[in-house]
Amino acid sequence: MDNSKIKRYTVTAALPYTNGPVHIGHLAGVYIPADIYARYLRSNKRDVKFICGSDENGVPITLKAKREGITPQEVVDKYHKIIGDSFKEFGVSFDIYHRTSSQTHHQTASDFFKTLYDKGVFTEEVTEQYYDPTAKQFLADRYITGTCPKCGNENAYGDQCENCGSTLNATDLINPKSTLSGDKPILKETKNWFLPLDQYEERLRTYIESHKEWRPNVYGQCQSWLNAGLQPRAMTRDLDWGVRVPLRDAEGKVLYVWFDAPIGYISATKELCNYAKLDVWNPKAE
Repeated sequence: MDNSKIKRYTVTAALPYTNGPVHIGHLAGVYIPADIYARYLRSNKRDVKFICGSDENGVPITLKAKREGITPQEVVDKYHKIIGDSFKEFGVSFDIYHRTSSQTHHQTASDFFKTLYDKGVFTEEVTEQYYDPTAKQFLADRYITGTCPKCGNENAYGDQCENCGSTLNATDLINPKSTLSGDKPILKETKNWFLPLDQYEERLRTYIESHKEWRPNVYGQCQSWLNAGLQPRAMTRDLDWGVRVPLRDAEGKVLYVWFDAPIGYISATKELCNYAKLDVWNPKAE
């Protein structure tokens, strides 16, 4: 690619999760390299925007809130400030440090979902999912643990095994246990909306195999997912914290965090463009 023909650059760095502070490993592995690149572009008079923000949805937030006896909003407010202050003190030169609990993000993520829904991309399915009668709620993602059917790790989560990297559904787990009550859950019917990843497998394979310059571990992980065969993945969850599913018959459901979080880069950029002047380190963005 002839970089001299590029008119504008958008540099992004991974959205840190607001269930704890950032540490030196985060800075060295993600934010300092991105900051160096953004500064290099600016020094060469390039038109560049450096975008980041807090990832504030998903089960780890609600689990943290339950453990500390506070609300999820209090958790994200606390760590959004701690993380933002850390970046400011370290001199990371974001043009905006946004957050996915903002109204701008909720609306943007909802718009993405509704557009795909209207185009018929999702499949609506009623499936049996694990439910904790004691806690009176469905057990999505990290609300449930069990043995990984792929590698035997006894502490796999309901969405993935961090030992072997396998993507899982909660119902794949062997000997599942609720992280809320410690009880064995029951199966109960619920409706969710799925992205049929199997329909995009060949297109994704073609794209990924055209990028052998990727780091070997990244390329290898993508290949392992493809070789195992992509399966439909639920893009909604039975939870009470996150971006509400923008459908009439979706009460008590939110968007899967891995659907809404990547849209955070887009909503942050939108927010930056909405204001000529913005306090980067304390963006209320409401």
